[in-house]
Amino acid sequence: MAAGLGVMGLHRNVIHPKFGSFVLLATVLVDAEVSEYGQALDYNPCIDCKLCVAACPVGAISKDGAFDALACTTHNYREFMSGFTDWAQTVADSEDAADYRSRVTDSESASMWQSLTSPPGYKSGYCVAVCPAGEDVLGSYLDDRKTFMATVLRPLQDKKETLYVLPGSHAQEYAQRRFPHKPVKEVTGGWQPPAKRSAAS
Repeated sequence: MAAGLGVMGLHRNVIHPKFGSFVLLATVLVDAEVSEYGQALDYNPCIDCKLCVAACPVGAISKDGAFDALACTTHNYREFMSGFTDWAQTVADSEDAADYRSRVTDSESASMWQSLTSPPGYKSGYCVAVCPAGEDVLGSYLDDRKTFMATVLRPLQDKKETLYVLPGSHAQEYAQRRFPHKPVKEVTGGWQPPAKRSAAS
């Protein structure tokens, strides 16, 4: 943002004025004198369409701008380290193959295996997928919003997929209410309470 590459959108992704949300950010270190500094954009490329709110399956993005980072990471990063530790504990706790299969579906096992053999896969990223901001993608949204909604947003909302939530969380309540056709699975998200310290320590 400070370099003028974009502005943080409602979905907490940087929106580039030309490429929208479809950018990967990196850092370049140079051992050279810099002649001038970048300037932050003087406008926000986010068009405030709220499609990211409508697409998020666990309600991590609110219309008022609030963001539930824990709901996002628990579901979207399910097959990164936090979700992997939760899955490994499920394997260890299972009495046998039948018990494991009663806890983890075949598609979940296959998905975890894919993430172990190659870079981990995101479970959602729908907020980026539906974002029409940026010169390169805004036209199709503005030209025909109805078709955009039918071909980009609706398939993600209608998709039958497992949603991963923390027990008793807002994400759990939201997912069950907003997407009753999507199975909701309670997980720890890999978050473990800190070990209790003894009185002597």
